[in-house]
Amino acid sequence: MMRRVLTVSAMLAGLGLATPAFAFECPKHLSAAEARIGEVMKAVQASSAPKEAKALVHALLDDARMLLEGARHNHEKPQGKYDHARALAKADSALAHAEAAAALLARSGG
Repeated sequence: MMRRVLTVSAMLAGLGLATPAFAFECPKHLSAAEARIGEVMKAVQASSAPKEAKALVHALLDDARMLLEGARHNHEKPQGKYDHARALAKADSALAHAEAAAALLARSGG
């Protein structure tokens, strides 16, 4: 019984100590995603890829921007610790969408 109480207490303490770090991590993840989206946008503008390929790249970048805005909202107006975790997840997803757009552009002759 005592072991169970100590284990649960340790888990709760760990959660309490770990979650505030999310708030400090958000800006780094947000700026990384924003920078990569900007880089890919410049690459699309300078690209000689076919129009259809550019449209698909833009679709991925639109998704990335939408995720980034959601991440900003979760970070700036958190309702609880969960929102900062969501902000990190959305920012990382935005970065992944931007990376996928860059890969698609490169494979399309951009």
